[in-house]
Amino acid sequence: MEIIVADKTKLIEVLYVIRECSQQLIEKGVKYWNNSVADYHEISNDIANQNVFLLVVNKVTIGTVTIKPNKHNTSKYDISRLAIFPHFQKRGYASEILKFAENYSKDNGAKVLVGTTPIDDEGLSQLLQENGFVNQGVDGEVHEEFIRIKFEKQLN
Repeated sequence: MEIIVADKTKLIEVLYVIRECSQQLIEKGVKYWNNSVADYHEISNDIANQNVFLLVVNKVTIGTVTIKPNKHNTSKYDISRLAIFPHFQKRGYASEILKFAENYSKDNGAKVLVGTTPIDDEGLSQLLQENGFVNQGVDGEVHEEFIRIKFEKQLN
């Protein structure tokens, strides 16, 4: 297993993993991550800025995550689009990505790692809490697509 920076040739792989996770969540009643044109452009920009990472097992991408500085607070880094291909879930890979995100953020000067989750995604909320993130309540930023819960983890 390795976690590597995604390059522009990996955009389709990132979108595929996210689409598969999105479909799984929609079937569970969680409605978000629909791979819109906006997602395509935003993910492309994040790849160009080296903010997208791939989880690779036996030369196959099975997961992805975006880690980048917070727009409003330079001591915080944001984690988003954490996705593990459904067949590989529940094997500890998401926790490994979170550990990587912590180390990467800390190495880049962050004091806090921030993640958000849709209010109805209990699985992601549980994962974040099991990995030391603290529920901060409803995210104060207004988002048209869904109400989000904000989690933070202090990096020591």
